[in-house]
Amino acid sequence: MNATLRAGYDRRSLAALAALACACAFVLWWWQEAFDFSANDALLYAIWAAMAAILCWRVDARRDVPRVVVGLVGGLVIEAWGTATELWTYSSRERPPLWIIPAWPVATLAIDRIARAVEPALPREAGRATLAALLAFTAWMTWFARPSWTSPATWLAIVAMLVVASTPRDDRQDLSLLLGGAALGIFLEYWGTSRASWTYWTHETPPLVAAVAHGFSAVAFQRTISLTERGLGAATRLARAQLAARAIARSTST
Repeated sequence: MNATLRAGYDRRSLAALAALACACAFVLWWWQEAFDFSANDALLYAIWAAMAAILCWRVDARRDVPRVVVGLVGGLVIEAWGTATELWTYSSRERPPLWIIPAWPVATLAIDRIARAVEPALPREAGRATLAALLAFTAWMTWFARPSWTSPATWLAIVAMLVVASTPRDDRQDLSLLLGGAALGIFLEYWGTSRASWTYWTHETPPLVAAVAHGFSAVAFQRTISLTERGLGAATRLARAQLAARAIARSTST
């Protein structure tokens, strides 16, 4: 096990660590007014050290870059929905604060790594519970979002969750993402709510549904990536077929 773990770290890990350090340095410099540099927050340091270690394991640019892009865009959409409907608010009262958005791709990559480590350990039958788990979370989040039921943004969010739950799945992968995201999410959400960086309308520290939401978001991001890859693959095959047909047409005409 230790040999397998060590094998996941190589020169690409150093490149990933350097990229993470540059991104963190930029966020801390650009939005320095949002951070209390005098605070000696051991939990925050531990969370980021753990995420950095996880992120640097089994680095694969072809796999990771799409997750960075989807994490950025998806995180912005989720934060915009939650803060616009005031399901949660930040201490700065921004809707949403832009400094939180870069944390989403970091968490997305960390959850992906955790899921890849967890998936082989899941029983084969575990995947059968995936649909029930996704639908249960959708119902849970819908109830949690009840103060915003009159908002069209919440209607769209509910529809999006139903689409994620009902579209074709890789059950074991989805379940591992759900579990990995919830495991990381509980630490992230506890830190944020206990330090009053953000506050949910229920004033829980934190609401459990918010922790599990990190896992569901990871599933949604993976679904987006998979559908995009399938679409691009189909478009590429169609373009190649058209080029081949034109080449044949030219050769026969001459």
